[in-house]
Amino acid sequence: MWLSQISKVYSIAFKRMKIVMDFRKYDGVVGGVEQGIIELTRYVSGKGHHVIILCKKHRFAETEGIFEDCSNVTTVPLPCRSHSMSLKNAWLDSVTIQNIASQEGAGIIHFPYNWSFPFRKKVPSILTVHDVIPFTFREAMGFFRNHLLYRRGTREACRLNNLITTVSEYSKHELITKVGVSAERIKVIPNGIRELTEPDEEIEKSLKARFDLERGFILNVGGIHERKNIVRLIHAFSKLVREDGYRGKLVITGAVSSNAYLRKMKKRCDRAVKEAEMSERVIFTGFIPDKELDSLLKHADLLVYPSLCEGFGMPVIEAMQAGTPVVTSNIGGTAEVAGDAAVLVNPYSIDEIAEGMSKLLHDTSLREELKRRGKERAGAYSWSKTGEEYLELYKELSIEA
Repeated sequence: MWLSQISKVYSIAFKRMKIVMDFRKYDGVVGGVEQGIIELTRYVSGKGHHVIILCKKHRFAETEGIFEDCSNVTTVPLPCRSHSMSLKNAWLDSVTIQNIASQEGAGIIHFPYNWSFPFRKKVPSILTVHDVIPFTFREAMGFFRNHLLYRRGTREACRLNNLITTVSEYSKHELITKVGVSAERIKVIPNGIRELTEPDEEIEKSLKARFDLERGFILNVGGIHERKNIVRLIHAFSKLVREDGYRGKLVITGAVSSNAYLRKMKKRCDRAVKEAEMSERVIFTGFIPDKELDSLLKHADLLVYPSLCEGFGMPVIEAMQAGTPVVTSNIGGTAEVAGDAAVLVNPYSIDEIAEGMSKLLHDTSLREELKRRGKERAGAYSWSKTGEEYLELYKELSIEA
């Protein structure tokens, strides 16, 4: 018995594994979750392991294109139009995907986006739950959908998978206290960080001209959802302008679609701008591509990110990587990610947000110190480190099975 176990450990440790990776979240736009899956797949496949990518059937050609530079990757289409919680996706999780994994001789299935329902497991599975924000902020989710579908579905998904990974100790605590997952079934593996694009003078000039940024600007990244705390930020910025004499602008990035919830949030933001009499100083850029975002990150006077609830807070680390000082919340995942490399403020206090920005703008030595600490902090996050931790986890679960 022990000889066969040693043989299995040796085989998995030194031979090529097969990993089934769920990419159904992808729907034409590479967001943070999709980018994480891409980077993880590149790392694992680059180590000689075979990754089987599962995607929506109508996104098959695009998905193949995304992974065309990866060796050891096979793309398999699935008959689904959405990755929402549904009976159809539960069937795919429990039957179709299990059969694919079994037929391919895969050692593990990784479901990297918040839910999956493998009622009938043939292969061990990992579920990555990035956060459980809807347990605190329903935002666009209706009451009944939140309580009857999302919350129950999240608890069931966590129960059904062999192991849960998440991106921060904060999210782990939320999974324990709000979802009821036992601590020993959760492993924290932080996100990696993408490489920022090279500086481009033409893009910089274009942005300055388009948004009139010659006098400098404070940047906020991440959109206008309720938890992003944009209304308080606008009033804090107004206080900075009136009492501190700041001459630059507040630039807020993020898509504002025709979605009813986002329209509602935009109206709230517009009302706050009007009340604060900041219509000439606050800019909503809408969606902007990475190259433009990276230019804004590198040239901003500071990043302000006073979110009320985040599992991780990627903009904080990206700003630090760019050498831009940061003001962020003293609660949630942002405080954990920022550590001592940012000015931390109470996001519910307009005065504290304004004071935090003022402090960074006027204290040159603090700015330089936080830039230094921020660079060091950002250096601790990489997709190769994240990939290695997941690869070890894949091996462990395969051995236990």
